[in-house]
Amino acid sequence: MTKALNLQSLKIENRSLILYTISREGKLSRKELAAKLGLTPAAVTKICSALIDKGFIREIGEADAVGKTGRREILLTLCTDDKYCFGINAETDAVTLSLSSLEGRIVAKKRLGFISDVGDVITEGIRFIDSFSEYKSRIVGAGVCIIGSPDENDFGIWKEEHLEKRLTDAFDMPVVIENNVKAFAESELLFGKKDGDGSILFLKWGPGIGSAIFANGRVFSGNDASTAEIGHYIVNPAGRKCRCGRFGCLETEAGEEAILNELNTKKPLDELLKNCDNDTVNIIDHKIDMVALALTNTATILNTDNIVLFGTMFNNDFVADKLSRQCLRYNSNFSADMIEVSALNKKGDYIGTVAVCAKKFFFESEE
Repeated sequence: MTKALNLQSLKIENRSLILYTISREGKLSRKELAAKLGLTPAAVTKICSALIDKGFIREIGEADAVGKTGRREILLTLCTDDKYCFGINAETDAVTLSLSSLEGRIVAKKRLGFISDVGDVITEGIRFIDSFSEYKSRIVGAGVCIIGSPDENDFGIWKEEHLEKRLTDAFDMPVVIENNVKAFAESELLFGKKDGDGSILFLKWGPGIGSAIFANGRVFSGNDASTAEIGHYIVNPAGRKCRCGRFGCLETEAGEEAILNELNTKKPLDELLKNCDNDTVNIIDHKIDMVALALTNTATILNTDNIVLFGTMFNNDFVADKLSRQCLRYNSNFSADMIEVSALNKKGDYIGTVAVCAKKFFFESEE
């Protein structure tokens, strides 16, 4: 039994390696896959045949063979353009429903106000999916991104027992639930510029503040055991109580809600940042400094190779540029090209749902 399980696990791992390699490098032949992955040509041929039969990859013609003789190699590519993901991205200020291809191409999305009742989310979600009936048979699953941990014992945004099962039953499709910062980090590795080499620290700054770390081939969020969560660093012991139970956390002191409260306004922060008066600039500068200190200390402790910024605060170049300069001032060993805003930032309200869905139900599927 153990041997059979080990062989099955190895088969699933090799399938995933083939899919991820084609995703990362584009069109490849069976021979190229075998060479890159250290697998035998026979093993690659067998796995690829099964993936073709199941509609995960397809043949797209012959490779160029300039200067070569003999039979040309057939190229393979992923079949992600005809597979779709239903997404639910929950933040403290809004819930976004989306439908997109597993390539990350958006079909439609709908932004709702924050919904605290999961039943209402289900009602809105079913109505949303039903309006795209022509896609329903091609949806491989749902990706749900939440603040906090999917663990029902943690301080997730919905304190709902057996949330995954309830959503699976309601939407009649497989569901995966993930922390939203960790999910965005997965999307950066899958759809962005990062290739998974070295270590990467991801900082989200928007309604909340959170972090994720890529190291040793895995993404960890602050909700994983023994992993630091930058949003819950205590930066003001006399500060307000945070949702985690502590007082004066970075998220509570420097998140968008805290900034708007301090400015005593209900105007959107984007609007305020475009037309800053001196008082606003001073407050924003103070918050940037708080975040820069926490970010620099975290990156220094972890010996991070790169820092990727994302979230609504970075829709404004002023914030991103000032934060980068502050980090460089606090640690002269950092380089300017080490810190960057993700190219996926504008897709932050749905791209994480696609990444976790694609990972669970396509790249690492056990089918």
